[in-house]
Amino acid sequence: MKLFLTAIALLCCIMSGQAQFYAMATEKPANTSPVVQRSGNDVSYTITRPPGLRMRNTGRALTIIGGSMLIGGIIVVSNAETDYYNSYTTSNGTYSEDDAQAALGVLMIAGGTGMTIPGIIFWSKGAKKYKRHLEREAAFNFTGRGFSLSYRF
Repeated sequence: MKLFLTAIALLCCIMSGQAQFYAMATEKPANTSPVVQRSGNDVSYTITRPPGLRMRNTGRALTIIGGSMLIGGIIVVSNAETDYYNSYTTSNGTYSEDDAQAALGVLMIAGGTGMTIPGIIFWSKGAKKYKRHLEREAAFNFTGRGFSLSYRF
């Protein structure tokens, strides 16, 4: 066991050193801003990740995965056998074990609920932010025939 843990630790150190070597060897891009990237040689800049887009996509993923876990957990709990149990009598008392499938279903329900609720919140808030960003961009659209400006309270 000690040999196995030593081999794993050595492998992690070697991989970490290789990753640092390759990270230092690659050339850094001229534009290092994570928010704004220069589009070609012109002067206009574009936002690489609009506000709310990442939050909306994360919320979608959490909601879909959490909802499927929640439904799967309900199915697993309903299929668990209620008659199957083992009971042990010792000097400290009687202990009984239920079907392990029911415990797995309860864990899936808890995990699914814990992912679905924040996922719905992220999805709705991110969609609002992203929609607001798109409305602001549409208000200052310079590619049309004329210039328009909007103001909202």
